[in-house]
Amino acid sequence: MANSATLTLWRPTRMKPSAPRTAVVLYLGAMVLIHTIVFWNVRKQIQKGYSDFAIYYCAASIVRQGLGHQLYDESVQFMVQEEFAPEVPIRRGALPYTHPPIEALFFAPFSYLSYVQAFVLWDVLNIAMLVALPFLLRPYLPQLQSYSPLLWLLASLAFFPIFFALVQGQDAILLLFLYAMAFISIKKQRPVLAGALLALGLFKFHLVLPFVLLLLVQRRKRILYGFIPVAMALAVISAFIVGVKGLMSYPRYVLHLEEIMGRGAIVPADMPNLRGILHLLPLSESHKTPLPLIFSLALVVFAAWTCRIADHADSSHLKFSLAMIVTVLVSYHAMGYDLSMLMLPVFLTSDQLLNKDRIGGLPDVAVACGIAALFFSPLQLLLLMRYNRLALLGWLILVWMSAIARMICRMDAEAGSLSRRVQPARSLF
Repeated sequence: MANSATLTLWRPTRMKPSAPRTAVVLYLGAMVLIHTIVFWNVRKQIQKGYSDFAIYYCAASIVRQGLGHQLYDESVQFMVQEEFAPEVPIRRGALPYTHPPIEALFFAPFSYLSYVQAFVLWDVLNIAMLVALPFLLRPYLPQLQSYSPLLWLLASLAFFPIFFALVQGQDAILLLFLYAMAFISIKKQRPVLAGALLALGLFKFHLVLPFVLLLLVQRRKRILYGFIPVAMALAVISAFIVGVKGLMSYPRYVLHLEEIMGRGAIVPADMPNLRGILHLLPLSESHKTPLPLIFSLALVVFAAWTCRIADHADSSHLKFSLAMIVTVLVSYHAMGYDLSMLMLPVFLTSDQLLNKDRIGGLPDVAVACGIAALFFSPLQLLLLMRYNRLALLGWLILVWMSAIARMICRMDAEAGSLSRRVQPARSLF
């Protein structure tokens, strides 16, 4: 079935236009059906409070009660979680809240509802953001404009990381939405607004800061005019929530949880990034900390070099995608649901492939196959739920990233052959 999905990534010359669309609808529908079955099987656990949404509801309740100075006190967290989720026997301690204080304030209104009501409302809002994406992005993706917004939504719901985020009640879809809005702002040549939107995503700072860095090395310094003021405002609000002392101790709290693996809540083997990839290799413990940092730095340098040497406007979508994928790979903490943000690179690279009459060369094939594989939910379910080795998916993402980088270089080389006669347009990215 994966092959049928791959066929839809370019316009076939011998098939009727409706044939590949029918195939992709059937394939995506099958993935959504699998997700529906999984959701039905875990619905009772969700009602009891097994999902990650418990950490947001807990943090929101603590802040609403005026106990912000105790937000990162695990005994207080556990006490509050026991109040709304007492039937979770596997939880012998708090499911730790590790996000910045500002996000607890964002979720505070949800704490006025019951836990189940708040969970449902949050998922409804997440689905609303997914519904909005095609209408926002279509003007900038000409090859995908002919596809119904319903197909876009079906594709989003068929993407396992997004389903995973919905089941867990995670905030990953919100980050995807902010990235999409930042992309649109850059296309409109409004970098200050793009920077402000990226700063709003600092509730997952590890999935934003590398991306901002990759913008800066491309001389996109105006991004900072929006990013820094908003980031500072969020820091000030956070200080009011937990106090200056609490804010200053926050990095130490997060690092401590990473050291003790969050008492079982942090599992590197399930992280589809460089850290997870290296964790599964037979390395000594002394090497498992420095090696991810070294390889992450090398990957950022590689991405920066690739994006900077290519100044062709047609590669702007690919460079944006490359920066997002590299951000996920170098993030020290990235779980399966965090891959939701890769839905935007899926849209961008698919639009690029659809612009071709046929697949041309190994990079195009690798990108198309990478997209198809990311939509094969049974693989991710097996790696996550049976083998606890979702980090293996990181290899696929690494290959996908490499293929996109090769496409960028090839497009730049092709554009270079015309540069003697025509000056290339400046990239919007």
